[in-house]
Amino acid sequence: MRSAKVKSFTVYQKITVLSFIAYIFSVIYLTFFPFQIQTGMYANQTPWLSRINFDPVLDLSALPNLLMLAPLSVYYYLFKKESTLFKAVGLGFCISFDIEFFQFLTNYFLGGWRGADIADIVVNTMGAALGYLLVKTLFTNETSSLFQKFKLYS
Repeated sequence: MRSAKVKSFTVYQKITVLSFIAYIFSVIYLTFFPFQIQTGMYANQTPWLSRINFDPVLDLSALPNLLMLAPLSVYYYLFKKESTLFKAVGLGFCISFDIEFFQFLTNYFLGGWRGADIADIVVNTMGAALGYLLVKTLFTNETSSLFQKFKLYS
């Protein structure tokens, strides 16, 4: 029987993993809760197409969405050795699309009050790009030896 060599994490790497878990729970909480179910005569009776905001106009209310997925790109950089800006933007788009899609589904089928918004997808994707560019700039600096300790790869 072969013994598998298990890599143990440093304290810095454990901080990375635990903070990522806290971040994921925070995003889930902020995007889906409080969860409201309205059915029967209290349900939203508007047509399903009107429950999607197709207007991509951005204002200051988009700032939280810009900041929401920026940490995702930071964690992506810390977890994946072959990370690129293109992959980080793709990941940000997919996660943002999934969030908006599930918000639409809960709104449509359960009468929730969270609707899908196209502008949120655009701004979340931009936030993922900005987060990746920021962390890439920080980590390529030679004085960032402390930051290098948080990576899960060497």
